[in-house]
Amino acid sequence: MKKHLIFIICLIACPNCGPGGRSEPLRFERIQKADTLVFQAQVDSSLASGSWEYKFRIKQADRVSLVIELQSDKEGLSAKLVRNDFLLPDIYHCPKATIKEKLCKLEIPNPGAGEYSLVLDLSQKESSEPLFYRIFAAVHGPGFASVAWEEEIVRR
Repeated sequence: MKKHLIFIICLIACPNCGPGGRSEPLRFERIQKADTLVFQAQVDSSLASGSWEYKFRIKQADRVSLVIELQSDKEGLSAKLVRNDFLLPDIYHCPKATIKEKLCKLEIPNPGAGEYSLVLDLSQKESSEPLFYRIFAAVHGPGFASVAWEEEIVRR
């Protein structure tokens, strides 16, 4: 019983320390627009099975929105955006109706600072062919933000 309690405490204290899928940073670049802050990231890739995680950090955000669009060539890809918090993470799921349409769009006005993970999961796939997808992410608005991934930091 004591071992189970320690394991549960470790999972709560460090949600990213457990076994998981593969991951990589979601790399944003700053785009110059008149009177508007824009950071954009785009990924074109494929997934044959399991899950894949894209990580980034919003260090500061004020009067901006976070938009994530995911398109796939087939049904079966589920996605969620997780803002890792110390005890209770904020989880934003793609609506079920849009998953069947092979499109997911999440928009978060005034996102909080923190570590974010976009988790793609293909665990319910029946075919052996890979599923191709495109991710478009943006932090935009009239305010300011600081977005980081790995050791790179971009500031306005």
